Order: sequence, then structure tokens, then C-alpha cells
Amino acid sequence: MANILGIDLGTTYSAMARLDENGTPLIVENSDGENLTPSIVEFAGKNSIIIGTEAKKAMIISDDKKQKESFAMDAKREIRINSDKTWKANGVEHSPTSISSLILKYLKESFEKQYGEIDSAVITIPANFKNQARSATVEAANKAGLENVELIDEPTAAAFAYAFSSGKRLNGNYVIYDLGGGTFDVSIAQIKGKDIKILAKEGIGELGGRDFDHALYELIAKKFKNETGKNLSYKEVDRVLNIEEQKKSLSKRDLKVNLSIRGKGAADFKITQ
Repeated sequence: MANILGIDLGTTYSAMARLDENGTPLIVENSDGENLTPSIVEFAGKNSIIIGTEAKKAMIISDDKKQKESFAMDAKREIRINSDKTWKANGVEHSPTSISSLILKYLKESFEKQYGEIDSAVITIPANFKNQARSATVEAANKAGLENVELIDEPTAAAFAYAFSSGKRLNGNYVIYDLGGGTFDVSIAQIKGKDIKILAKEGIGELGGRDFDHALYELIAKKFKNETGKNLSYKEVDRVLNIEEQKKSLSKRDLKVNLSIRGKGAADFKITQ
């Protein structure tokens, strides 16, 4: 059986999968033993690049100036909107495509350490990625050393995954929502067995988990200011509370927040679901 690497190159997290000898899709862990890889690149030194969880940890505790100079994130968003944004580190400018290629290279090398040389790769992309974004994704994969690359729309992949996991033979029209870390897409798919046709698709390039994080931060900062009269930056709140984890907790219960910031005071308040 061919050695095929499946990649979800996400705005906030990326993941890998492979087919076992029975053709069953399985998640592949990265070199750090994790199922998910934060899509964050840290330029730790002139010849040192760190990708994933450790980069994310370092970014959280960094100050704003260091974050701007040493970390790159949200590359998929920038590719999607054909952005001219660049990240400059150690005198070198990096485009969204080159940042994506660094993440893909890390995933590729993690896979090869466990399963050997890759025959081909399949990368999922939002259904309404324009031609420019599709070409940039393939270019990033080629730069990472992936030669035989195919792209598959995320709703199509979701339809296949659902059909596989449910054991059902799908026949009809289906609405598929893809709410990711940075983007939100909706597709209507006509499915007859293994034939999938996308009838309609629409999406928002800047709506996802990252935006919910910022919305929660704004609520926390507003309540803190009402109590203390002081303004807080995102990083000040995130260092103490880990906003992403608080967001996840909010899915299950109201939040009781106890927030103390040196030099700015302390406040207790609740945020409801």
C-alpha cells in the first residue's frame, strides 16, 4: 500500500493522518507525541526554529515586542485573503506561504520518522479557497519537500469521514459546517455513495476559535475595567487565565473569574454562557 500522508493544515492547529494496512484512517502523532500541532512558528535564534506546543508556550509568556519579532501565526488566514503580510526574523522576511511550508515540513518529518518515505500527500483546504490560495498551499507543500500533493475541500473530506465512521451509504443533500480556528465555512453537498458534488459554498475568512478567544478577552477586560478602572491587554489576561482554556470551560459552565494583575488591581466576576 502507498504511504499517503493526510494533513489538516489549520489556522490554529494542524493534524496528520494515514491509512493502515486495512485502509482504516488513523491520526498520526507529531514528534512531540501530540495529535494536534499548534500552527505557530518561533524563530528562537539565527538557526533555530521551533514549531508547535513549545512555540505556543513561549509566545504566551513573551512580551508584545518579542512576539512581533519572534513568532508567526495565522498563516492560513493570510493565504486565504491573499495578504501581503510578512514576518521578519533574523533579517529574513517570511511570507504566509513560507510560514506554512515550515509547519508542513515539521509534520512531514514527524511522519517520516515513524513511517518512512512519503509517496503522496493530501491536504484539506476551505471549500471557497480561491485559485491563488490553492496554488499557495501547493507551493508551501512543495517547499516543505512534499512532491505529489493533492488538495481536497474540507466539507468533502468531512462527508467522506462521516460516511466512513457511520457505516452509512449516503444519498441526498447535506449541509456541512466547518467552524475552525480561524475560518467558518458552510457547504451544501449532494452525495450519492462515493460521488460528492458541492452545490453551494460560502464562508467567512476571519471567524473561528481565535475570534471567540478575543471576544472572551474583551468581556473579561470590560468587566475588569468596571471593577478597577484599569485597561488590560490581551497578553496580560492570557498569561494569567489562558483565554483559550477558559473558552473551552465556558462550553460546559459559567466562568467564575478571579483576576489579579500586578500594578492594576484585582477583580472577581462571572461570565455566563
